[in-house]
Amino acid sequence: MKGFKKVGIILACMSMFAGVLAACSGNGNEKPAASQKPAATNAETAGEDNPYKDPMEISVAFWDVEAEMAKVKNDPIVQEILAKFNITIKPVNTTWDDYGQKIQMWAASGQLPDVFAIDAIGTQYQRKWVDQGVVSPLPDLAKFPNLEAYFQTSDIAGLAVDGEHYTIPRRMFPSVDWSALDRVVYYRWDLAQAAGITKEPETWDEFQAMLDAIVKADPEGEKTTGLTAAQVKMLGGFFWLYGNPVATSDGSGADFKWIKEDGKFIPAVFSKNALPALQNMKDMYDNNLIDPDIALTSPDIAYDKFASGKAAAMLSGGGFINLDLNINTKRWAASYPDKDISEVVKVLKPLEGPDGERHHAIFKTYWSESYFSGKIAPKKLDRILALYDYVLSPEGKALITYGKEGVDYKVEGDQKVMLTDIPHVEKYPATGFLRDLVAYETSDRYDISHPAIADEGLRQDAVDYIDWILANTKVPDYDIRLTYMSTPTKDSFTVFDHDDLLNVMLAKEPVEQAWQKIVDGYKSKGLDKMIEEVNAKAKEEGIE
Repeated sequence: MKGFKKVGIILACMSMFAGVLAACSGNGNEKPAASQKPAATNAETAGEDNPYKDPMEISVAFWDVEAEMAKVKNDPIVQEILAKFNITIKPVNTTWDDYGQKIQMWAASGQLPDVFAIDAIGTQYQRKWVDQGVVSPLPDLAKFPNLEAYFQTSDIAGLAVDGEHYTIPRRMFPSVDWSALDRVVYYRWDLAQAAGITKEPETWDEFQAMLDAIVKADPEGEKTTGLTAAQVKMLGGFFWLYGNPVATSDGSGADFKWIKEDGKFIPAVFSKNALPALQNMKDMYDNNLIDPDIALTSPDIAYDKFASGKAAAMLSGGGFINLDLNINTKRWAASYPDKDISEVVKVLKPLEGPDGERHHAIFKTYWSESYFSGKIAPKKLDRILALYDYVLSPEGKALITYGKEGVDYKVEGDQKVMLTDIPHVEKYPATGFLRDLVAYETSDRYDISHPAIADEGLRQDAVDYIDWILANTKVPDYDIRLTYMSTPTKDSFTVFDHDDLLNVMLAKEPVEQAWQKIVDGYKSKGLDKMIEEVNAKAKEEGIE
């Protein structure tokens, strides 16, 4: 696969989203059985020169980590890696609903765990953490070569503050082209065919016609609705693609991108191209092509609707990995035991927009970050960074991804051939946490020999899809430096465009009026002042 070969040497692994995150790491207090420790790396027998001879407990705040930690006792690989570094993990639980509030509270009260995960880059509180010493700077990474190489990509290197790094971003993609995988639409091609559709959609009109046909025909008598979504936060990742793709954001409120329009830089969300995109979305909703209950959606609700035929299409994160895990593995067989999912469920290729181009969602190459408490001891931080470095190393990545050579896989030429039918996630259920703690990069999953996508039909579809994306889509121009730029007003300015989209979708008044109210609300919060500040600073820094 040409797309995969281009990124196979990049030192980082794995992606995600609400329903895609697999996490884990043991109960944090159990010592791995001696039989599960390789003698060469056992901290108790490696001698006085072993830098990891002293046991160390590390507190980690990660999404649903308590539930996932129980899996370590059934995962010899994670036990082996933790034994290698003589680490036990103390879980500090956060959820998708409370992680932001909890971490800000812990930061304010001086109770942060050693390591914590949050998507805070560009926020006012992240800047305060750095200024006030709430989070620890990273030491010289020269002794962690894999981690040092990880920081060479431009958008990660650009996060340094006065030459120092304070976070390890969880890289997802080798380039923004791969962002296409983080907002995809699954659709029920079997229901479309039953409703008389004979051509897979390539334009917005064709996509809407397909949804309309399915909703009206209701082939399975399920009162099928149109497009649903795993999370409301994802709405902008699809609907802005109708002529305003740079407006797509990750939902954090701080990652909005800027474009030059009428001679000055403005947030792309407020472009003149916003209204056509909003009108297109509103028309779909008013014509019953969007789930009327979309405001109340959640991942499990959306997965259930789609897998049972109650929704014709679903907007999701996680690309084909999520489709395989949360639809195919967990739900599909119960509803359709005789249907091959790769034959009847398709992933929508980016549709042709008003400009005739095919655009996909545009995010940074990473999502969320690891931070380290400002109170952490240098020895403990070094131990954590050594663990991170190993997870990013070729040896660590191969072990976590494929298992044991000669037991779980063998190498034939440049391919790894699996030797077991047991899904990797079942045999080694805790490796997901260890991988995700460091990086979410998923590009290596888009390889026909990779076991992460269990269904071989979906795996081939995944390989074909990303190759098609790289060959046929266009990333429009924007300057990421403006997203990172700090100005007095911008530092506290947030744009939660998914809330705005939902408000326009549900509004009773015309789109233009509803949108103007929203824009006026942002103006009252300093939108115009922020635009002035950013343009002045951009001029000072020679950004044109």
